Amino acid sequence: MQKTSKIISEIEKYFTGLLSSTQVPHGIQRSLRNFLKEIAIFKVHVNTSGARQKVKNSRVQIGGGNHYIKGFLNIDLVLPADMICDVREGIPLKSNSIRFLFSEHFLEHIDYPKSTKRFIKECYRVLEKNGRIVVGVPDSRLAVKAYYNRDKKAINKFIKLWYSKRNCLGHFNTPIDFLNYHFRDQDDDKKYHPHLWAYDEEKLKSLLRDAGFRKIGVWNFDARIANPKRKFGSVYVRGTK
Repeated sequence: MQKTSKIISEIEKYFTGLLSSTQVPHGIQRSLRNFLKEIAIFKVHVNTSGARQKVKNSRVQIGGGNHYIKGFLNIDLVLPADMICDVREGIPLKSNSIRFLFSEHFLEHIDYPKSTKRFIKECYRVLEKNGRIVVGVPDSRLAVKAYYNRDKKAINKFIKLWYSKRNCLGHFNTPIDFLNYHFRDQDDDKKYHPHLWAYDEEKLKSLLRDAGFRKIGVWNFDARIANPKRKFGSVYVRGTK
């Protein structure tokens, strides 16, 4: 792994320099940005990967970003998480060791089916018997419905809550632009990560069911856990191991 890390670092240095060149076409720049993001994630994974851990806290949040939940073990790629790791490569926790697992607006950022299905199976593994999972995502049914009905009120609310502080707002000229950003998000900014798959209530339930979860249903939004900014336009589904 040490040899691999050295090679990856050399590749990163080369492509970072290439990206800064004004002679590189924008299509290649887009690919390079995504490639360098994956290298950065790999470096995090190498530095933090190891044996599965048994933790004292039986409540876990995965992929919460800046939404840090007190009283939970927060796992993510970036601070302020308590544990830094790439969960696409597995959740570094002991089997049957967690009572409650929460993940919000994370699933849409990982590739389907490989990473998504592996992640859900890992969630099932680390949960104890009768342990519960809650997964929340942007609700694509609502987005498509707003677009199809040309519901300007709903579309404007989506845009205001999700995109008004971004540098892409000037590109929203018609309703289809909103829908495209919903499905793809941004890959032209270091801060944001593109959406790789779209979900609705039916799809989330199907994922949990296929992984072995039972008592599957819609989770009633709880602002003590979930990010209040996510309440509008999201769907949450719960399941029990």
